[in-house]
Amino acid sequence: MLDEFQLRKLVHRYCRAVDRGDISALRDLYHHDAEDDHGAFSAGSVDDFLEGLVAARPYLRSMQHHITTVNFAVDGDSAEGEIYSIATHTVLAGDHDVDVTVGGRYLDRYEKRDATWKFIERTIVTDWATVDDPSRLDVSHPITRSTPRGSTDLNDPSHQYFSILNRDA
Repeated sequence: MLDEFQLRKLVHRYCRAVDRGDISALRDLYHHDAEDDHGAFSAGSVDDFLEGLVAARPYLRSMQHHITTVNFAVDGDSAEGEIYSIATHTVLAGDHDVDVTVGGRYLDRYEKRDATWKFIERTIVTDWATVDDPSRLDVSHPITRSTPRGSTDLNDPSHQYFSILNRDA
């Protein structure tokens, strides 16, 4: 149970790091020799994936990765996981924003080294996707109008709000 808890925490840390654009925290979740296959976006070493994210950041307005069903199998210091997710992305496309929502799964392999679980291999599977071009974002309603806006970088309100969570991330 402890291994599964640590793996679940690893998966959730990935979501926060990628959504908030924290490349350093994201890199720390992978072993140095890890592979990551995000299809046409990036396939190869985790460093290739992270370089792609850094290059895409000027075009990323918003990202949220929502984890739903998780299935882990642990065998000693190796584990596998099938992680269901719904990921939303708002990207700049010329003079307007486009929303891309993807329902899919991460097929993961993990290794525990020096008592710490990290990704050794991650592959994305797309089960469905929708594209709203242009974006349908509308924050004019009173429920959303005066709320802080999230961002994919250190300007996100969570970086100023949290002290313990940011330290433990």
